[in-house]
Amino acid sequence: MAQLPLPLRFDKRFSFSNYLSQHARYIKQQLTGLFDESGETMIGLWGAEDSGKTHLLNACAHYAGLSQVSLHLFDAAHLAEADSEGFVDFMPGSVIGIDNLDILAGHSAWEKQFYQLINRVKAGELRFIYSLSQAPRDTSFKLPDLKSRLMWGLLIALEPADDHHLELILKQRADMLGLRLSDEVVHYLMSHYSRKLSDQMEMLYQLDHASMSRQRKITIPLIREIC
Repeated sequence: MAQLPLPLRFDKRFSFSNYLSQHARYIKQQLTGLFDESGETMIGLWGAEDSGKTHLLNACAHYAGLSQVSLHLFDAAHLAEADSEGFVDFMPGSVIGIDNLDILAGHSAWEKQFYQLINRVKAGELRFIYSLSQAPRDTSFKLPDLKSRLMWGLLIALEPADDHHLELILKQRADMLGLRLSDEVVHYLMSHYSRKLSDQMEMLYQLDHASMSRQRKITIPLIREIC
């Protein structure tokens, strides 16, 4: 097995200030409370693709840096290829963050490690924030006690963005790329192409490339040419 991977470098573009959701205020309050030690010590975020899980974990990393809190953030897909024995050397007071935790379902050694980690959280040594693609009770973890422990803390169900918020997110992500989308263009993309955020982002990358290579603004005629 490979050595334990280094913690993820968080994407500085994503913060609580640019997280868009009808429940954004509540979610921000709960997550910042974990870092400020004024709220829950363990929070699980679960939801389908494009529900904002990774954005929120990056926002947590951003906030941890501002608050000078030690956060160790990992993607479970990387941990699955590594030896779990090194996943114990965390200083008391640290926050452990895991994206896509359910990827480790069926990895016996890792399941046992997270069982022990949550026990340390309950003992007040650590804090824990994680994401799943479904509710803990519906995951395929083999260790029954791990499932029950994942439900000890606060669970926040995330819903994919509705059309209104998707339009706002699309404009925001375009701004991050240095693009300016008119309302007309946004409405056209929403009505003629997939409403999945990941698909819309792929479209933005194509439009960015076409706009630069052709030295043209992003307009509906340009969209029709390349799609």
